[in-house]
Order: sequence, then C-alpha cells, then structure tokens
Amino acid sequence: MHELPLVELCNGLVAGALDQGFDRLEVLAPESGAVTAEIRAYLGQQSTAYFALPSSMYTRVIRRLKAMAKMRRKRPADTRGMIRFTRRQSTPADIGVNLRPRPDGQADVIMILRSTESPVHR
Repeated sequence: MHELPLVELCNGLVAGALDQGFDRLEVLAPESGAVTAEIRAYLGQQSTAYFALPSSMYTRVIRRLKAMAKMRRKRPADTRGMIRFTRRQSTPADIGVNLRPRPDGQADVIMILRSTESPVHR
C-alpha cells in the first residue's frame, strides 16, 4: 500500500496548525459507531474544530504520528515523543506528542506545538 497521501495528510495537519498559530492539536479517538474522528485545535484555552477525519483513517493517522515522533508502534506504554518539524523557508518547530489512553482501549493524541525560534525584540 502506498503511504504518500497519509504522509501528506499528517504533514499538512501539522503545517496548517503551525501556520495558524495554534498551541495544541488533539486527535480524538472516534466514539463507537461514529463516522468521523475529530481533530481539535487550541489557542490558549479556546478550542475549535480543526479537521474531521474518517474513522477508518484514525488508526493509520495515529501510527503515522507515532512514527514521526519516533515512538514505538507496538508499545502502548510508549506514550511520549517529539517531532522535529521543518518546512522550507520556516524555522523548525519541536512538537511534543503525548498519547492519552481512554477506558475503551482507544487513545487520544495531544500535540503541543512550539517554535524553536527565540522571539525577536525590536
């Protein structure tokens, strides 16, 4: 199976959130029987619906995000990682990735977005 569209989707979600200045993304596991899994973006304490992911894609997206964060896929206890995200003509961003297990066996993914660029004072 060719994974390029999945890679582009995950990279696009992260790049878009950084471009829009969000502090955090949460990829929420779909509820039982739900058609979509919700991705929420946060700026401070205010959240907004960011993307509706088809439920059938949830597991593949989580695996890709874990791979990007260098977390081992087969270790559920491996719940913390870091993505070094670099785009052309942009400063790198270090993105903390945490898995929050849920009672139903699923996990929500929390991504903390922060730029590594120090603020410029003028």
